[in-house]
Amino acid sequence: MFRVFGCCRKNVVHVEADECRNTHSSLSRVNISLTSATTVNSDGKISIWNRLFGRPTNYQRDKKRVTGLVDKTSEPKEKKKKPFRWWRKRNRVTPAPEEPLPKKLCPPAPHKHTVVKVTGGKGPEFQRVLLPVTEKEEGPTCSVPEPLAHPQRKCLGLPNPAQICYMNSCLQSLLTLEDFIKSISCQEPVWSTTPNAAVMSSLMDISRSHFSSDVWHKIRLLIQFKSAVAALNPEFNDLDQKDVHEFFTSVLHQMRSLDAQLRMTAASMGRTYSCPVEDHMLFKMRNIRTCKRCGEGSTREEEYTCLSLDLIRGKGTIEQMLENYLKETELEYKCECGATKSRNRMSFVNLPRVLVLHLKRFRFTPMFQLKKVHDPVDLSRDLVVSSSEGGACYSLVSTISHLGHSAKSGHYVSDGMDLDVEQEDLSDRWFTYNDAVVTKTTGHSVCAKRRNSSYMLFYKRHD
Repeated sequence: MFRVFGCCRKNVVHVEADECRNTHSSLSRVNISLTSATTVNSDGKISIWNRLFGRPTNYQRDKKRVTGLVDKTSEPKEKKKKPFRWWRKRNRVTPAPEEPLPKKLCPPAPHKHTVVKVTGGKGPEFQRVLLPVTEKEEGPTCSVPEPLAHPQRKCLGLPNPAQICYMNSCLQSLLTLEDFIKSISCQEPVWSTTPNAAVMSSLMDISRSHFSSDVWHKIRLLIQFKSAVAALNPEFNDLDQKDVHEFFTSVLHQMRSLDAQLRMTAASMGRTYSCPVEDHMLFKMRNIRTCKRCGEGSTREEEYTCLSLDLIRGKGTIEQMLENYLKETELEYKCECGATKSRNRMSFVNLPRVLVLHLKRFRFTPMFQLKKVHDPVDLSRDLVVSSSEGGACYSLVSTISHLGHSAKSGHYVSDGMDLDVEQEDLSDRWFTYNDAVVTKTTGHSVCAKRRNSSYMLFYKRHD
């Protein structure tokens, strides 16, 4: 029978052996020193593991410490170097002071503002993720690839947190129509009292914050505008990519639907209300049908806010596409005389202040699959249109283009004329609005670059 003592001692372990009855050994006590076979901790204590099993972790080092050959306080401590991490420099938004950006790419900011990193992806899910950066990471920042004429132009962009490039491009084109925005703003006392006019209210909030550098404030305003449009159009309630023409039509239709209610509200306040959509974008088309046999016909007038034009195969101009839309066509119609064929012709009754043209870039194949048409279109800077009330001259002020090779994926961008430049100015200064990125360009460059991708055109009438 063996008993182990000395578990609480520091240096020596004693093992006591009792005299066995069956043996004639005169050994009554055995004193075994395990000092050299034990491991001493940094505080001078022997670990429990080594007390029981005597398995040293570093025999030579512990032996020197126990015998006093080496003072552990005099041992130099090795400094561990931090391993290189390749991702530390990857997520930096602004460079360090010793690595400034080139002056050509980024002019010094006139005032401090929150820096926001915008990253994006390719393919059908063209998203933007906004990452805030603290104020400690200061340095030259740049949100545009080239310097702009106005120091605040780089704040004109709209962030894209989740596939809302169709809404951003639509808003940028609407904000380019300065008279249309002023018409909404001057009637704010009327529509501000109506809860249903959330579309106008959120649109004006975005217009007032157009030059703001607060990205998160803009995101909140964009969410409010999207929710206001989705209140009557649930198809825009999700985060999927949508058609910009359908979204634009829904916004105008929702504004027009408030006309009767706002007129009554204005009358109760002793004011008058005029719908901005009807004043600037609404026009009438006359549809004349004539029977080929008896010559009898009918006339019908319809209201439009946008004309959808078919593309010409190979290559075409805006004038040719407009002529094809207005030319006489043949249609099947059963007349009272028994004839089944008639002639149909359309013409302008009046002309709007802003003529919006939609180019049919998407069409269905015989197998009912949506396909994008890449036929080039020569964009006309000036356009002359005639109507029953007379003709008018229009100038191109904004475009919306669809970038991509298929109808299932792509990205929308907007190009607009600088509002500080008159239409007759020879500087030809335009801007390209690619979500949060705003670049300087010219109208001539836009007409050349958007020949195969132009989707919506905005023409302003010369008064």
